[in-house]
Amino acid sequence: MGETDENATKLDLARAYIDMGDADGARDILEEVRQEGNEQQQQEAEELLGRIES
Repeated sequence: MGETDENATKLDLARAYIDMGDADGARDILEEVRQEGNEQQQQEAEELLGRIES
């Protein structure tokens, strides 16, 4: 459960970085979630990455 909570926090942090306009900071965090997160978290990370790369 700790991994899930940690990755959920990382997703929240990445969203905050995106809101502040820090795409590079968000990208680094989202890449970690893509590697470590559960299936739902990985999908959410992919969606957020798509949003900042478009």
